[in-house]
Amino acid sequence: MKATIKTITAAAMIAAATPAFAGGVTVAEEGESKLKLEALMYLNTYHQKADTTTAAGTTTTKSIGMAVDRAYFTAKYFFNDDWMMRITLDAGNDQSLGGKKQNVFLKAAYVEGKLVDDAVVLRVGQSHTPWIDYEQGLWKHRYVSQVMTDRYKFDDSFDLGLGLKGTLADGLIQYFVTETNGSGYADAKRTAHLDLNARIGLYPVKGLTMDFQFRDGRRATRVSPTTKGIKTSLMQAMLSYGTSDFRIGGNYIINKDKAVGTTTATISHGGAVSSAYAFNTLVSGDQVKSNAYGLWGWVNLPANFGVFGRYENMNIKLNAGGKEKMTRYMAGIEYTEIKGVKFALVADANKLTNRGGVTANTRKDFRYGLYSEVSL
Repeated sequence: MKATIKTITAAAMIAAATPAFAGGVTVAEEGESKLKLEALMYLNTYHQKADTTTAAGTTTTKSIGMAVDRAYFTAKYFFNDDWMMRITLDAGNDQSLGGKKQNVFLKAAYVEGKLVDDAVVLRVGQSHTPWIDYEQGLWKHRYVSQVMTDRYKFDDSFDLGLGLKGTLADGLIQYFVTETNGSGYADAKRTAHLDLNARIGLYPVKGLTMDFQFRDGRRATRVSPTTKGIKTSLMQAMLSYGTSDFRIGGNYIINKDKAVGTTTATISHGGAVSSAYAFNTLVSGDQVKSNAYGLWGWVNLPANFGVFGRYENMNIKLNAGGKEKMTRYMAGIEYTEIKGVKFALVADANKLTNRGGVTANTRKDFRYGLYSEVSL
């Protein structure tokens, strides 16, 4: 039996893994030890229209078709009730690649163990950062939309480092504190500065969540004592309330990026909405300030139906003195066919004004289509 477990484990590590909310299936057990495999796919098809306006006029682009937005495979091995390991592979589409555009890369590779029951849990490796995966668990519609911190690139969903997390005071308090490279999983590398990323949650009554995030670091822009890069600080607060049948929530984000070195560096915010203006080039003394807030919610209805929606607003004060403003409206109707298979009809509208600090520059992005999540 041990040989069988080792064989399956080796195969799973090469080919498997997914985010924590998927169900999964146990494929091998021996005593307290067990191997669990999970899989998750986002299969989406939609029509998209984007209007980019400058003083010279408006350019319109349209696209339609199917996309495998994400495909995750996960293997988790539980040594006992206190220690486990996880490996996750992530497949996505990267148009910057030459030849084949579909790319498979490492999303997670970590070991986790309880040092003091559930109060102090150690995690080491390439792992979730404290906020994004947690909020996704409350939002429950990642296959349709990322949460704000992820979508607008204020944080990475996974990074390399170590962390401590736990639950205190009979579940009243939860925390997750990490020191990471700051480069994120997409550009995993050693850096010259470690970033602090932390979340603390308070749960005073059943169904109510009060969460706070603090992030401080260089986002891997510091590469030497003289090339100091960009100092970035993020603070976020979120309040939500709900049950297993509904949840409503709201976020407020304050982010500041300041160049502290003599070498030019870049920082990216705005996600797909900002397009060409997603990257702000900063030199010593320059800074970009961003304020954003969002409201979101979902409700389960009879007959396996549900509805959900988001509103987001963001203002970015650019280093040149101009200001960008973004607004977004998104809504959908969801249907659960069977356990593990969901479909949603979605409409999503974004508008960015004063692109790059120029009044005449705007970008409108509207998409609608059928989104789906398939999980094991």
